[in-house]
Amino acid sequence: MNLLGIETSGTIGSVALQTATGVLLREIATPREQTEQILRLVDELLAGAGITLDALDGIAFGRGPGSFTGLRVSTAVAQGLSAGTGVPVLPVSSLLCVAERAWREWGCERCLVCIDAHMGEVYWAESVCRDGLVQIVGSERLGAPAEVAPLGGEDWAAVGSGFAAYGPKQELTAPLAAAGRVLATLQPSAQDLFPQAARDLAMGRGVDAVAALPVYLREHTAWRRSS
Repeated sequence: MNLLGIETSGTIGSVALQTATGVLLREIATPREQTEQILRLVDELLAGAGITLDALDGIAFGRGPGSFTGLRVSTAVAQGLSAGTGVPVLPVSSLLCVAERAWREWGCERCLVCIDAHMGEVYWAESVCRDGLVQIVGSERLGAPAEVAPLGGEDWAAVGSGFAAYGPKQELTAPLAAAGRVLATLQPSAQDLFPQAARDLAMGRGVDAVAALPVYLREHTAWRRSS
């Protein structure tokens, strides 16, 4: 299965290509470079693998929540590549992407994923891995760091930039104290889009370019709080 992945929801962007021979990954060090570099990196990865865009089975992108600007970049690139080729698009949760990386690199079966949303807020969700399948449990949420509660039970990890941003300021003291492991510097990586993208593609959940949309959360929350 040939999959292209684009992840620009965090401070470090990345592009990855999965083929039968393995996974190739390129990172973008700063958000300012994402727009300029993504298409060049896509071309570089495809050329390195000896395939063309229309040989892809799917184009995965981190659909958020995350940086507004970053989500617009990844969405626009995925839409553009899909519109020109007809390759289906596979939107994948950026919070799930972080949890997948925690599982891949550290074997974390349960995670409290918490990402800095700026403006004094965080995005967060619980994830669980069963039989190698990582999933988000419940809903993805946006709110003040003080609203984030520790998970029940033991042996779970606190993962993501929210813990780096708000842990030192004490808003996330309780989750940090209860976690068995803290991975506060872990960023989403494009290669960790592939497990969910492959499952979605196998189940016919790929969408066309027009239907490939980001998930911001903040707009919904603002409406909900004002109602």
